[in-house]
Amino acid sequence: MRRVLQGSAFVALALIVVAIIGLFVLACGCVGNTAVTAARFSALRADHTQLRAFLKAMPKRADLHVHLSGAVYAEDLLRWGDAYEDGNGRGLCFEIASGKVVTPPCSDKAPALADALTKQWLYDDIVNALSMRNFLPSADTPSGHDQFFSTFAKFGEATWRVTAAMTATLLRRYAAESVQHTELMITLTPPEPRLADDVLARIRETDDPAARLALLKGYIEQAVPNAQKAIRGWETSVNRLLNCDTGAADPGCSVSYRYIAQVSRNSDEARVFANTALAAALVRADPRVAGLNFVGPEDYRVAREDYRKHMAAIGFLTRKTATDREVPVALHAGELWLGLVPPDDLTFHIRDAVETAGAKRIGHGVALAFERRSDELLAVMRRRKVAVEINLTSNDVILGVRGKDHPLMAYRAANVPVALSTDDAGVSRIDLTNEYFRAARDYPIDYRALKTIARASIEHSFLDDTAKSAALTQLNDAFRKFEQEVVKKGSLFGNAWALVASSWR
Repeated sequence: MRRVLQGSAFVALALIVVAIIGLFVLACGCVGNTAVTAARFSALRADHTQLRAFLKAMPKRADLHVHLSGAVYAEDLLRWGDAYEDGNGRGLCFEIASGKVVTPPCSDKAPALADALTKQWLYDDIVNALSMRNFLPSADTPSGHDQFFSTFAKFGEATWRVTAAMTATLLRRYAAESVQHTELMITLTPPEPRLADDVLARIRETDDPAARLALLKGYIEQAVPNAQKAIRGWETSVNRLLNCDTGAADPGCSVSYRYIAQVSRNSDEARVFANTALAAALVRADPRVAGLNFVGPEDYRVAREDYRKHMAAIGFLTRKTATDREVPVALHAGELWLGLVPPDDLTFHIRDAVETAGAKRIGHGVALAFERRSDELLAVMRRRKVAVEINLTSNDVILGVRGKDHPLMAYRAANVPVALSTDDAGVSRIDLTNEYFRAARDYPIDYRALKTIARASIEHSFLDDTAKSAALTQLNDAFRKFEQEVVKKGSLFGNAWALVASSWR
């Protein structure tokens, strides 16, 4: 018994000594605020309520993988009902049978969207149809994959009309989450001029990319100014909606944004080439368009069958030439899993996106484990500093890939840069804080690792060198202030104890 008491006294004395040492270290300034903040983070990981609050306040800096139309919530679309008028005072409708937003005239089977503001059942039906909320598999929609991708066709009739409102809403929400930059995927192909059928036919007749590009010269020269005109209009409207040029500017005005020209990968191959050529030309012509990306389900037939042609076209059209600068490319690649496609399709998509198309960022990259010589691929990505845009919630609801099945930790172990992103926050019903929360909850990722991920989101953005340098300075200032605030909120003894406790974890 005496030995037990002596042992207990020794442990108690040791704890007191360690605590005193911890207090001394803090008082003398021998450790930085980062160490204390990391210790505080470690202490609250088991409390998910406090963890979310911590991560919401933590600087997350950039959301790089964002589909603009999928980022807004269905409730936002309903709130903007007055923007849908067709010129005759008639608003858009919701077709109950298909769950789609459609043009007027409305009817009992397709009531006006505005009716949802007074009929809760209709409001709920619309929100559920246009997102993953309350999704349950059915014969018509048997998987989360099918529901997720079907939403874009359902709300498309509404979203293309409110580009500026969608952008302004996202900027406002990002500011509330301590996000300073985003890159928004959107279709920038203007309605005029129309790409002539005879030009498309001639493109189909040749496999020579240079000859194909020459056929598109006149079309591109007309289309680029029209696309720029639309972008200028959106920019003006965003500034107006956020009061950016007034003394009452919304915090969202401080969030920088660029557009990513998206190309549907599930179209006719000749049209995909033409749209990619236009996207590349637009990036080179307008600094508000930072890069290009291919969108649409990677597992669909056309995307699979034309994948290598698509990668070759991107590599040709975006390369640096004697007269044109290189176009930054971010590509959805490896958003696949075993059973979704034949096994062979899992073995080369990420590699081809990196080595053939020259992608600087890979979106998703979930199928890493199935790639041929994946260790060599990781080495190439590390050497070329190709970042991976990680979308944890999206990969869960679309592919059913989560936890240890997800390659997040494999990329980190290989020192491949990763950035957490939302993909389609409105469809998934999330925000960027939630993705940081999932990373902290589900993986052995500590505060310093999350800080590195946040920094990578700026380092691998498509901002020009001057803007990126300014953004990195802003990031450093934001983390300094955040860590000071964390330390300030804790008592001297509490911070010391957190440091001591974290050393034992």
